[in-house]
Amino acid sequence: MFIVEMTTYETDFVKKSTGAYDVRTFDINHEMSLFAYYYDEYIHLKIRRYKDEETTLNDWEKIKSVGLLYPDINLNDTKDVYLDLEDNQLHVKNGHTMYRRSD
Repeated sequence: MFIVEMTTYETDFVKKSTGAYDVRTFDINHEMSLFAYYYDEYIHLKIRRYKDEETTLNDWEKIKSVGLLYPDINLNDTKDVYLDLEDNQLHVKNGHTMYRRSD
């Protein structure tokens, strides 16, 4: 599995519309997108398969096996997971690590 960070500089609109203080984007195996929204108490991950393929909890298990998205997303520190069937998205609430990303 390969995960490529696609973050450039997210627009102010994305940050303002979500309330997140930072946003990172990733491509996973050219099969899924992962958005990481940073809030004060947690990191919210939103995962969605490309095309019309169904996003499942099994996708999260595969991603979680990577362990860490450098420098600050510990994929094994899951607080909550829920599947949004209507929007075909998987949402994961993760804790912060002691590290903070610096640009």
